[in-house]
Amino acid sequence: MHITSFEARTARFCYPNGLTLLVLENHANPTASIYGFLKAGSYFNPPNRRGLSSLTASMLTKGTTRRSKLEIAEALESVGARISFNSNTFTVSMLGQSLSRDFGLLIETLAEELREPAFPDEELAKLRHRTIAAIRQEEEETRSRAVERLTQLIYTPDNPYYQLCADDLIAQIESISVEELGDFYAARYGAASMLLVIVGDVDTDEVHNRIGELVGDWTGADAGVINLPITPLQTAPMRAVVPMKDKANADVVIGHASQLRRSNPDYLPAQIANRALGQSTLSSRLGLKIRDDMGLTYGINSTFSESGLGDGPFMISVTVAPENIDLVVKTTVDIVEEFIEEGIREDELRDEQTSWIGGFKIGLATNAGIAGQIASAEMHALGVKHLDAFPTLLNNVTKAEVDAAIRHYFHPRRATTVIAGTLD
Repeated sequence: MHITSFEARTARFCYPNGLTLLVLENHANPTASIYGFLKAGSYFNPPNRRGLSSLTASMLTKGTTRRSKLEIAEALESVGARISFNSNTFTVSMLGQSLSRDFGLLIETLAEELREPAFPDEELAKLRHRTIAAIRQEEEETRSRAVERLTQLIYTPDNPYYQLCADDLIAQIESISVEELGDFYAARYGAASMLLVIVGDVDTDEVHNRIGELVGDWTGADAGVINLPITPLQTAPMRAVVPMKDKANADVVIGHASQLRRSNPDYLPAQIANRALGQSTLSSRLGLKIRDDMGLTYGINSTFSESGLGDGPFMISVTVAPENIDLVVKTTVDIVEEFIEEGIREDELRDEQTSWIGGFKIGLATNAGIAGQIASAEMHALGVKHLDAFPTLLNNVTKAEVDAAIRHYFHPRRATTVIAGTLD
């Protein structure tokens, strides 16, 4: 019997130290991919230490107690392999890729960087400089400034979705020391909250044994606990302006706390609703009206930003000439209110279901894509079976469910509107 389901093809191993390993053999091409995470994201930053989790994750590739950054980079590049770490809101993700013949080198290097980071002073200085330069550059972008201000108005300063202004963030980053990186690493990094997904031209038993040898005895920090309350919806609309010099266009962001998480039972209907409203500039209601019919912008879109382990903001963002701001805001609100009143059309629902399922299947065409989807399903307690069930789940969403989600999650008359640009 030919086994085709992802659930049946994926082996699961749980080590005594809490590490979970999932392995899916795929011998279609001679490559292997790793996708993993552990709970060490910005949610766990100490007070007044924004950027600590991000700097710590980035420093993992800057040298270990055994080898310098250059030595590790040369070893990986010589075989075309790569490893990266990224700090997110709640987790640090780790990605790796290599030819299957070099997979041993890949996982040995990953384990070395995870378990033996050196945090060299000179590398932190360079990373700090690059990070601050990126913040300064982003501060010149009207959309970044509008989103930053929106988060400050709808979240409290202790919320991980609240974005500091550039000067405050830079001041904190400038003061972060190597010792603080070490302390954060000791407090947050460990196998107890770690998941590794490995997909590719590998042998399951060999991977299981080798991972056990490399990190099976790693304890480190306890598993982090995430307890972020749902942010209440604001009771009245707000409006703010962020003045910026010499900008030809302005950016407008209209949004509010979304209250949407991946665990919500109406998550799929809500996302379908957003896709039809504004996720695609080219085919969505907002794009077709404001971009195509009225010609007021080159781009407008809506998004549930980070509706995963937490409930990030719902935002509609548009770039527009300053003289058209009021017209665009009014038209946007009118379109959303019409959407709430009328609901999604059956043809829109079918189009979004077909498009989403198609994109999902295309994403599973590579080892890295499969590994990422498995890791995401595990992170949100859906299990590997979710990859098999997803197309059916999506196709079973009804118009009534989407209409209910539209009414529940979209609140244009209670939203905050932020305008960033040159408005004189």
